[in-house]
Amino acid sequence: MSDSSSAAAPPVVPTTSVVKRILPYFRPHLGTLAFAVVTLLLATAVHLTRPLILREIIDVAVPAADLEHAVRLVLAFVACLAVGGVAMYARMLLLARMGATIIATIKRQAFSHIVHQGLRFFDRQSVGKLLTRTEADADQLRVLFTGGAVQLISSFVLLVGIVVLIFREEPRLGWFALAAMLVIGVVLYSYTAFIRKLYKQIRERNTEMTAYITEYMQGVPVIKIHGREEAVVQRLAALNRDKAAAELRAGFIDYMLFQPSFRIVTEIVVMIGIVFYASGRIFAGEMSVGTLVLFLELVRQFFQPLQAMTELIAQIQTSLAAASRIFEILDHPTDIRDEGKPCPHLRLTDRLEFRDVTFAYQDEPVLKRLSFQVRKGEHLAIVGVSGSGKTSCVSLLLRFYDPTSGAVLIDGQDIRNVRLADWRHTIALVQQEIYLFPGTIMQNLKAFNEDIPDEVVVEAARQLGAHAFIERFPQGYQTVLAERGANLSLGERQLLSYTRALVKNPDILVLDEATSSVDVITERALQASMERLMKGRTAIIIAHRLSTIRHVDRILVLDQGELVEEGSHDELMERGGIYQKLVMIQTVSPGPGRPPPVASDLATAVEGAR
Repeated sequence: MSDSSSAAAPPVVPTTSVVKRILPYFRPHLGTLAFAVVTLLLATAVHLTRPLILREIIDVAVPAADLEHAVRLVLAFVACLAVGGVAMYARMLLLARMGATIIATIKRQAFSHIVHQGLRFFDRQSVGKLLTRTEADADQLRVLFTGGAVQLISSFVLLVGIVVLIFREEPRLGWFALAAMLVIGVVLYSYTAFIRKLYKQIRERNTEMTAYITEYMQGVPVIKIHGREEAVVQRLAALNRDKAAAELRAGFIDYMLFQPSFRIVTEIVVMIGIVFYASGRIFAGEMSVGTLVLFLELVRQFFQPLQAMTELIAQIQTSLAAASRIFEILDHPTDIRDEGKPCPHLRLTDRLEFRDVTFAYQDEPVLKRLSFQVRKGEHLAIVGVSGSGKTSCVSLLLRFYDPTSGAVLIDGQDIRNVRLADWRHTIALVQQEIYLFPGTIMQNLKAFNEDIPDEVVVEAARQLGAHAFIERFPQGYQTVLAERGANLSLGERQLLSYTRALVKNPDILVLDEATSSVDVITERALQASMERLMKGRTAIIIAHRLSTIRHVDRILVLDQGELVEEGSHDELMERGGIYQKLVMIQTVSPGPGRPPPVASDLATAVEGAR
């Protein structure tokens, strides 16, 4: 397998394309967005109406001592507040629902893209980083999809409305306000480019922490046995310090430095300018006090959306950084192409064939121009020392990877020309490392395929001897399994994996070192179940324990990715080659004071037989 440390990084999504990638997610929610725009315009209108009402009160109702008119204006002012509040609440409620729906869609797309990747993708990506990108990064998009972008637009529209109103009332002040907006816009644009880099660094640190915790939680027993708990904790503390430092740096620049100073400087400059300009006009009798109040209120409102925009920009930058990381995953090309024709009733009628297959995980080939055939109904075993290419054959057969050159064929047809789901439907895999899903025993045996009747599952369990121990549980087949089936023995978990394979009713059965993890007694008990499972099926067996394959039809011996021996057990033993050496090492008792054979012994024996 490739080393993740040397793996190529996912393609980086350019910053300029992130927003374009996000926009299509809004398309199914155009009705909600239309409602948001209507409420946005309504809220903007009532915001701009309130200063006009104040001017009317000061310049008309108060000098005329018209109480009735003043009361009507006050009621209109209160109505503006109420309408604006209701519009804002309704908009926030609907946008929150829209945002939750879009985020769920993105998570589903990311997870679907990940699970449809070939195993080469998982060689290059850690579980923790994938978890961060499908969960934490997707949740960071909430600001974008729950009204953050709309609120940003709302603030901008309100700013434009304020400038237009100032132009209408006093064109010279309007030019002053427009110039201020342009300067502020340039400053904000430059600032967002800078602050986004800081928030992306924070997301990277968070990903490193999540990946670290995920990976080391899986290795707790090893950590404990080596007494490295404190070292692991210290490493996590260092990562946490790096993350905290990045957060403090971004927070200080954003909330402590830029936002307060930006608002104070701009507000003071604008306020002084307006008061200085308006005072002269009032003293000259060219402007009323109410108009001055109007301008001061507009300036106050002018800086409210500015403040909101600066806060939203920081949050949106965080969301855009997270979106960029999600799109890096979604843009990662799938190395296993599913472009074959549909074959819903595909069956093996003649033979499987590896034809001149070469395969490499990175640069060094692990299989070299390998060719062999498996006849329908034949039981074929593949053996060899570790690294000889046995499991790679299985991975190619199951299309977890595709050959570097050559082809794997079913009845003369390249399996790449068959739809992937149809091809894998014909095959069942039983592995050395048994994986049981979270859920009940019944769900595991069906592999969550609810179209399979319960009766089929129970009958398969009876045939393979799993029914008896399942029925010992109080809930029987509805027993909820602990994580990775921890409430079962290793032999019971293996029996469930056999049964799951039988329930699938495959044409082709692949047993990848299916009994190498159990003790000899359990292995013998499982052997009968395995033979019942293989009966009437084409079977390919990868075995370390050669005692389990003595009665197969044919044995292939691989060495350094090449087929070096082929025949039955008896034929290979008579030949006196690598296979005979491997059998002798496994069957000869070490004797008193002699250690059992280890990997180096096997390698030495193979080297001597070449």
